Amino acid sequence: MLFAFFAFVAWTQAQSVTVSGTVVGKDDGQPVIGANIVIKGTTTGTVSDVDGHFRLTAPRPGATLVISFVGYRTKEVPATASMHVELETDATQLGEVEVVVAYGQQKRRELTGAIGSVDAASIRETPATSLEQTLSGRVSGVQVTQASGAPGGAVVVNIRGTSSISAGNEPLYVVDGMPILSADFSQKAGYQGNTLSGVADINPADIASVEVLKDASAAALYGSRASNGVVLITTKRGSSGRTRVTLDSYVGVQNLWRKLQFLPTAEHVAARNEAIDNYNTSLGLSPTDATYKKPVAAAQEGADTDWIDAITRTALHTNHQLALSGGTDQTQFYASLGYYDQQGVMKKTDYTRYNLRTNLTNRISRTVKISADIALSSATTNRATGDGNLYSPWINALSASPDYAVRTASGSFGSINASKYNPVALIDEQEQVTRKYRAIVGLKTTWNILPELRYNLDLGGDYIFMHETGVFPRGTIRGARSNGDVHDLRGFSFSNLAEHTLDYFHQWDKLAFKALLGYSYQKTTLDNNFVRGTNFVSPMLKYINSAGSVTEGSSSLSEYALQSLFGRVNLNYADRYLLEASLRSDASSKFAPGRRVGYFPAASLGWIVSEEGFFPKTKSVNDLKLRVAVGYTGNQEGIGYYDYFNTYRASDVAYIGQSGLAFPNSRPNPDLTWEKTLQYDLGVDAALFDRRLELTLDWYHKDTRDLLLSHPINALSGYTRTTSNVGRIRNEGFEAMITGHPLRGRGLTWDVRLSFGYQHNEVVALTKKADGTDNFIEVGPSNILQVGQPMATFYLIRAEGIYQSKEEILAQPGGEALWKRGIRPGDVKYYDKDGNGIINNNDRVTAGSPFPKITGAFINNFAYKGFDLGLDLQYSLGAKIYATWKGAYTGGGGQGGTPNGYAIFRDEFEARWTPERPSNDRPRAVADGAAYTNNMMNYTTRFLEKADFLRIRNVTLGYTLPDETVRHLGLSRLRFYAQVNNLYTFTTYDGFDPEVAMNPDRATYRGYDSGSVPHPRSFLFGMNLSF
Repeated sequence: MLFAFFAFVAWTQAQSVTVSGTVVGKDDGQPVIGANIVIKGTTTGTVSDVDGHFRLTAPRPGATLVISFVGYRTKEVPATASMHVELETDATQLGEVEVVVAYGQQKRRELTGAIGSVDAASIRETPATSLEQTLSGRVSGVQVTQASGAPGGAVVVNIRGTSSISAGNEPLYVVDGMPILSADFSQKAGYQGNTLSGVADINPADIASVEVLKDASAAALYGSRASNGVVLITTKRGSSGRTRVTLDSYVGVQNLWRKLQFLPTAEHVAARNEAIDNYNTSLGLSPTDATYKKPVAAAQEGADTDWIDAITRTALHTNHQLALSGGTDQTQFYASLGYYDQQGVMKKTDYTRYNLRTNLTNRISRTVKISADIALSSATTNRATGDGNLYSPWINALSASPDYAVRTASGSFGSINASKYNPVALIDEQEQVTRKYRAIVGLKTTWNILPELRYNLDLGGDYIFMHETGVFPRGTIRGARSNGDVHDLRGFSFSNLAEHTLDYFHQWDKLAFKALLGYSYQKTTLDNNFVRGTNFVSPMLKYINSAGSVTEGSSSLSEYALQSLFGRVNLNYADRYLLEASLRSDASSKFAPGRRVGYFPAASLGWIVSEEGFFPKTKSVNDLKLRVAVGYTGNQEGIGYYDYFNTYRASDVAYIGQSGLAFPNSRPNPDLTWEKTLQYDLGVDAALFDRRLELTLDWYHKDTRDLLLSHPINALSGYTRTTSNVGRIRNEGFEAMITGHPLRGRGLTWDVRLSFGYQHNEVVALTKKADGTDNFIEVGPSNILQVGQPMATFYLIRAEGIYQSKEEILAQPGGEALWKRGIRPGDVKYYDKDGNGIINNNDRVTAGSPFPKITGAFINNFAYKGFDLGLDLQYSLGAKIYATWKGAYTGGGGQGGTPNGYAIFRDEFEARWTPERPSNDRPRAVADGAAYTNNMMNYTTRFLEKADFLRIRNVTLGYTLPDETVRHLGLSRLRFYAQVNNLYTFTTYDGFDPEVAMNPDRATYRGYDSGSVPHPRSFLFGMNLSF
């Protein structure tokens, strides 16, 4: 009997197995801390540690382990000696998931501020070309505008409206705790809407999560840089366990989603002759009259060129990302390599980026952990001159008439309409390249001094080197006058950060207390130089040392520093009553001593009503939380580093035989101070119907005072410009984010997310005039700041339709003079505000806002037995857009009357007024003269259109192979997908795209379509692989 007992014990010990492994999130690969691992049918189990690692003894190989954690779906897996377990996110438990906040993390249910989130799964399943695009439609109250379709082009992000004129409206971007440089540091002028994104260097595939801090209580710890919101980017990290490899790759093509139609040669010539005939007939002219206009013929016999086709192409688009992550209990790593290449739809434009990232974490002792992060990128952009520029290929393609050939019989580039240039020649003959090299580095040390007290030291840097060249060889359009013209610009932009923080946490029965205290110092340096050479002996030479003359040169160094103290307290009583209070003090070198320090307090309260005893426990309302927040934030971006005091520059003007000093054009202002935004927020978070429906509702009120504006002043002062605090702007709005799970079960799921944002913007005060009356300030091409109106309201002459009869013309003030000048039925009628019979700038009126009132998205994700389907819709309502490309400069709306015979936009021409088909919208065709000048008057509401749109932004169809299949292949996941971006846009705007931004870094230039390269439509085929 004794022998049998020992034999049984030996047998059971032989069957037991020691199991160790790591639990990570499937979406982001990050360790899941505190996951429960239990042997099914027993109470034996353990929890994962801070690195997601666990170890336990199972009774036998293959025993079932049940692994669970709040926010993830429970998973059952067979026990093996070494395990790597991936948990899928459970949307019904997201309230318990921790999200990144300023200088820390919080459970979502404990948030008292307005914070929107985008997780790694959303980014991975719907690939984005840039960081900003990951936010589009996924966070309510965030408007994302692609400035143009240029590769690597700028994306404008506005959180809760526009609050500043000159100090910038972009949010602060923080990557793993490092506030990064996000501006376009290009020095070379002429790109306008084709400027570069300042954060395109960040590889979206490396992002684990993005949090958007929208209200003051959430963002106030970033103080003077937080008025426009804060975007927190957390990159992926490794976890202990076996090495995990992921490969994300796609290839595709892109082209124009919409092509405007211009009249071909035969119709073009006929239209011009109709305009000439109307001109002659209106004025009663005969061939013997000196002002009689003769009919025209095609400029070049046999030519019929589609200039848009001549400069565009079907472009390639590809992306490949390889990542490795893993580690031991002591050291964890994440490393990735990325290659991204996007050809532009306009020929000879492209954007190529290489990325390398390593995130390394090492626990050097039981209490000390060090993390080192390095992100390197190299980007090359082949660029073209931008919209509204004389040398823009796109604007010239919109203007060039079809009766000119691209090349002459000899093969050289042909000339086209007067005052315009051959767009193909502009692309082919010039070289404009921007090379950007960037390193974002961080070193973080965490010391757990006590179980409740932790010290963090963060050292970081953002280092950018840009090299820009513009090469215009001799004999080309732009190089002919100077026998070759080469620009070489080099810039270094450095930002260094040192931060010290102390975190404290303690629990007294039902009261949880957290505190944060910190110090920060960040210094930014800009070091730029420029040189220009001309007179090259050969078109093959393109470097400055080959120039016959060095005609220009400059260099500059600018430095700016910010020193800060900050603190925060969080209280949570009984998991029901929440309080957060914070204060930051910033001292900025941009302001004069005595005005450098700003204080930015904030406070917020939360009440989890659903935890109260009186709250009914039903499936209809699962969670209910009320929030209220108030706080101050500031803004100092977009102004000069030295605007507050006198600066001098060297001059070649001699004084007593020596070169002297000259004052700059801008007058110093020692009274400059921060823009300050006081913001209120009321919010509701709810989970309904057994968590099938989640609601986040917010009302906000933002009051921004001491607006910073660089503006002209009377030249008699000795200066032409200065920067001042000039007024106050109010933004008020309502946001809703509705997340639903209508279908879940039997292999079929449907998740839907609807975001909605309503925003009202109004100028409520401006500096008074000397006589005490209200002031107004003209900004942008033709915009105005005026009390009671939205910021940068269009300020235009109002077109009131089309004259239908002679009697209607004569009834106008000055009608007799109009008739004598040649104004006839079919010409544009304008509002004469002052009634003096003369239409000029004095008749301008406010005419609408370039900013939408309503924005949002409708995002659907379906899944069935391995198949997934995504459909993203984006909408925008209430904005206006001015179609500059139709005006006199390009002539698209000239109805054939342009003196230089520019291209004729078909939609405009076919809707023109004729006696047989009178229109009250589009004027008649009439050749150059008083009537034509009247009809094509610049900055009138004739070319102002609605910019409303509904865009099918993304359609994705994917298939993930079954787990059993991929295991046989030695993989853990394999998914294939096809995707269409920018499939179609429903809009009444008849230009290429209603979503453009001329000079995207300037809010006062929004809403102008001056010939921006339109957004392309792309077709992608890709795969996601991991093992």
